[in-house]
Order: sequence, then structure tokens, then C-alpha cells
Amino acid sequence: MLRAITRTVRLPTTIRMAHTWRPSEHPYPAARRSEASQTYKSAKHGQVVVPEPYDWLETPPNQSAETASWVREQAAYTSKFVASCPHTKELEKRIEANFSYARMSAPSRKADGRYYYTYNPGLLPQPQIWRATREQLDEAQEQQARGELRGPFGELFMDTNIFSADGTVALTLLAFSHTGKYVAYGLSTSGSDWFKVYVRSTDTPVASGDDHMPDVLENVKFSTVSWTHDDAGFFYQQFPAVATEDRGTEIDESKDARLFYHRIGDDQANDVVVIDADAATPSSMWFTHVSDDGKWLFVENSKDTDTKQRFFLAPLEQGISANMRWLTLSSAFEYTLNYLTNDGSRFYFLTNRDASNYRVVYADVDESQAQTVAHVAELQGGVAMHDLVPESDALLSDATVVDKNKLLLVYSRDVKDELWLHDLTTGKVIERLLPDLVGSVTQIAGRREDREANVAYMSFVNPGATQRVSWEGTPEGAAVSPASVKLLTATHVAGIRSSDYVSTQVFFESKDGTRVPMFITHARDMPLDGTAPALVYFYGGFNIPLGPTFSPTMMTWVSAYRGALVFVNARGGGEYGDKWHEAGSLLNKQNVFDDVLAACSWLHKNKYAAKGKIIINGGSNGGLGVAAVTNQATEDHGIGAAIADVGVHDMLKFADWTIGKAWCADYGSPKTDPVMFDYNYAYSPLHNVNDKKTYPCVNY
Repeated sequence: MLRAITRTVRLPTTIRMAHTWRPSEHPYPAARRSEASQTYKSAKHGQVVVPEPYDWLETPPNQSAETASWVREQAAYTSKFVASCPHTKELEKRIEANFSYARMSAPSRKADGRYYYTYNPGLLPQPQIWRATREQLDEAQEQQARGELRGPFGELFMDTNIFSADGTVALTLLAFSHTGKYVAYGLSTSGSDWFKVYVRSTDTPVASGDDHMPDVLENVKFSTVSWTHDDAGFFYQQFPAVATEDRGTEIDESKDARLFYHRIGDDQANDVVVIDADAATPSSMWFTHVSDDGKWLFVENSKDTDTKQRFFLAPLEQGISANMRWLTLSSAFEYTLNYLTNDGSRFYFLTNRDASNYRVVYADVDESQAQTVAHVAELQGGVAMHDLVPESDALLSDATVVDKNKLLLVYSRDVKDELWLHDLTTGKVIERLLPDLVGSVTQIAGRREDREANVAYMSFVNPGATQRVSWEGTPEGAAVSPASVKLLTATHVAGIRSSDYVSTQVFFESKDGTRVPMFITHARDMPLDGTAPALVYFYGGFNIPLGPTFSPTMMTWVSAYRGALVFVNARGGGEYGDKWHEAGSLLNKQNVFDDVLAACSWLHKNKYAAKGKIIINGGSNGGLGVAAVTNQATEDHGIGAAIADVGVHDMLKFADWTIGKAWCADYGSPKTDPVMFDYNYAYSPLHNVNDKKTYPCVNY
């Protein structure tokens, strides 16, 4: 099935070598085949019996000695191959050197008056949380202007690395109370979705892992934390408990989430159930936001990964209980609403309701219509939405309200971000900010009460910078006032000089004639003669756009192998709004694979890459794409290697485990829908391996 791996690789200066690995000389670990099968309903054939020879691998390693042994053998085989590559150590050194650079997020002002930001000096497993006063922020900006800013500024507030010796404990959330007196933070272990929520005062920095208040909340995952404005407590989501020894490795479906309110100082067992599990929709999850004025609880009810949710609103003056009065903003899973702010009973939202590219709307609610029901899922109706900023031909991807009535909007035009300032009162355009921006806006740190916003951005060749956009010195809340824009921080990578590289956006025609964009980044002096290798990365799913992003690992590969880094904006993503997403999901999923195959052909036909030297790569949904594309590719597509990171390979049973049921929004429900069974079965990577075909080098 796999041909001998023989590749000539080139590293800068004088390193040049060939590597040969023959599977016939290094047999793969044996994998037992069972006689198991499962019968599915098919729209085309009535019933189809699908063999499941590897069903025993569905039992995780901590519950099966056979699975654990198989995993160890696979890992050992991979390690043996990697160790045999003569250039591995050299490449590791280059990647490590290029990863060792200081990077920080945009400082975000909290109610205690200090600016908090993440910082990593280079190779720490987890980022640190630093904070600075206004004076320290001003001084850092002046140092940046003089080219003297070195390292972080202010004081270290929390070093997540102290929570574990091996760096496997990660910070999953950080939520400050309204006054800034407290902070709630979530910690997960070894990449688990489960995390614990801790609470502590912000008076002093965190000194140790035990430096927190007695409040410790368990059985939390996929949760927001929203404080009430009296600092008395917060809302959070909890799932039914699982055995401690299985947590993080269990494969059971995530369901029956409930929304709770925790009062500071109380035992978790006494927390108030605000919304119980939804019996009609067990996959329901509950995400919250307390309004800017502290008077309303906004609840988003999601059942899957689709951008279609239900939304409810409760006045908080009534008190917090299981019998609260509720208003419904949307009682059906039809569209999304992102809360921006409110003025009394007038609410402002970013929405895709009747707008594939999104728009900003306002809605007026009537508190007198709030009612008590057994469960919010029983509520019916909705509210009228009125245009504030109508839909345009560009994707409106983000909106932030600052300086009382200034609306910062991020538009993506052909996958390149633009920052525009609008008036919240009228919706009218004031000005375009950062007109020279080339890349992706990654963060806007600013609140309605702030007179400034810190805007972070990056590109394929720019590791990141933050601009400080300020209206201080102008009339407060003035609709038209010029912004002061100054560089606050800039990130530098010693081994990668931006000026040595060029990024180009091209458009190619897919199989059905659709025009698809992709970005190509390479050294300025790379010859476009069809001899270079190319690393093709894509995602193509879940309405997630793939914009210009800096990757030290990928850029090290570009430098070391004199290759081209290619990002394909395949359908299924969110690059052009909901319509682009829908064109690559459900019964249109094949379009994603066709887009990538067409991109590979375009690259070697246009001399950006050599035929046979094209590597395709993607993770999760992108890993599914890699495996499906590899199954479908011919030698004419020029793919020489395929790397699928944590791919979804079984497109018939993906919904059986953990959060997989939420993916049905993109993949359908092949177990209950005969049409989706037929469609998924035709491309499912696990079920379409061709034993008559010579495959490229693969790492799944």
C-alpha cells in the first residue's frame, strides 16, 4: 500500500541528504481484524452491512490492555522512523530556536484599573498572566517607540506553569468580577475538556497552586463564567459527573448540561440550578453574558457547532432562582446573536439573521412580557430586529463597543481584515482605522467604558503587533472624533526576517467552476520553476475562516526546505459567511476535497511546487479532509505526503463519542438519516482506503 519513502531534502548552507524507509523492511505493527459489522439504513440500497474489523480500538487505552499495547507499538514505530531521519535533530534545533521568541496578547483593562495580558518568553509550556498599571503601559509604549521594550512590563500575576511540573495544566478561562475584586479561573489537565473553576482575590499575585479561596467547582466543561455586578457570584455550566479515573479519557457523549449560579463562599452542592437539562434536546449547552448595565442575564442555547442557537433573556432584579421570568429572543435554532451592549431595554447584536455576511441590529424588549415556565425550551416567539449596520458584500466577523458609542467593526474582504469605526447611535461610518493593516485582527481589547482599544494583528510573515487606538483628549463619547493610533508592542522572531518572504493571494477554479482563494508564502528568491516543495494547509469546515496566521513551525519549514507555505480557503469555512460554509458541509462536503485537489493541481501546473513534492496537512476536520483527499487523489494531483492531525476518520460513527454529536451540524446524522449515510459512506476515510492504489507518505 505504501511505497518506499525516498526523498531528497535540503536545509540551508551545506546540508543535503536522502532518506529511504521501506515498509517491507520495517513491517507495521499488527492490528487484529475482528468479524464485527453494523447495519445501516441506506436511501439507495435499503440496508448496508458495514464491516467493523477494528471496533475493538473503540475502547480507550485506560480501559483495554489490547488497545494500550497497540498504541504503544504504533508510537514506537513512529519514533523509530523519526529517529532514522538524518536531518531530524537539525530541524528540531531550528524549530526550537524559532519558537523561542517573546510574545504577548493585547493588554485588556479590567475594573481594578490594571491591564492584563498573556506573555510567554519563549518555550514555556503555558503562558503567564501579567498585569500593568496605566503608567506602566504608557512607559512600555514609549519604550517601544524608542526600540527599547524588552520583555514584559508590570508584574507577574499568575504563572500557569506552577500548577504542574510537566506543564500539562492549562488555563481554560479567566473571568474578572465586575469590580475587579475577584477572578475566577479554570484549569484543565492533559488537554481534557473538563476543568475545575477556582476563585481568588486580585489583591496580590498568585503565589502557588493552593493560593485560592475555598470555592472550587467540579464537573465543568465548555463553559463561560459570568459574574453578577454585585460580585456575589457567577453563572456557569455543569455536566453530570464521571468517574475521576476516566475523566479526560472517557468517550461518552456530552449531554444533559445544566446552568448554575454559584455564590462566593458557598459549597458547590448548594449552587442554584437556573436552567435544568433539556430533555427534548439533551445536547443543549448554556452560555451566558451579564449585560453591561448588570440588569439582564443573556443566555445562548447551543445544541451543536452550527451558528444557529436559541436565545433567552431574564431581568436580574427579580433574583436568581430556578423559577425566573424569561423573555425569548429566538425560540428556534435559526440564527446567532452575539451580544454587544444595551441601553436599558434596547439591545445591540451582531447577527446572521437574514444576513449570510452578518450585520449589526438592535432590538427593543418588553420586560412586562417576561414569564415563568417549567423550562426555557417551552418559550415561543422572538423579537423584531432592526438594521443598525446593514449586511455588506464583505464578511462582518467581529464587533466591539468602546468609548460609550463607538463601534469597532472587523470586516473580512477576500480573507483580509479591515478595521472600521462606526457610530453606535446611527450606525454610520466614521473612518477606517489601520488602513495599512495586512493580515488578520486577532484581538480587540476594549470595553464600552474605556476610552481606548488595543488591537492585535498578525500575518503569515508578521508574528504580531498591537496598536493602541485612543480617543483620550477628545470629547467623551463624541460620535466624530479622530483616533490616536500608536504602536504598543511588536513581536520579533530572530530566525525569521519578514522582509525575506513574500505572501501572495491567488484564486483558482475548483472542479465545479467555483473561484477559491489561497495564500502562498515563500522566500523572495525561491525560484518559480516547479522544483520547490509545498506545504498545503486547509480546514474547510464549521464556518471557521482560515485567515493569515503566523506559525513559527511552518515558517521554519519554509526556510529550511526553500518551500512554499500554502493556505487553501476551501469551502466549508467561514471566509465568505454562511453561504461559503454551507457549500462545504452536509451534502456538499465533497466540495472541500475537490477544492484542495484543484489547489494541488494548480500549484504544480503554475510552477509553485514540484509534482510529488506537495504535502497536505490539516487537523481535526482538516485531518478528515487530508485523509479523504489522499484516498481520492491521483498522481496527477502531485501529492507526495499527507499529514492528518487528530483527524475525524470514521464518518459513520463520529457522533457516538464525547462532543461528536455536535458535529452533526456539519456532517449530518448517518446513523439515523439514510441519505446522509449514503453520502458519508462514499467519502469516509476509514471506509474508502484503496488497497490497489500506491499511496503517498502518510502520517495519520
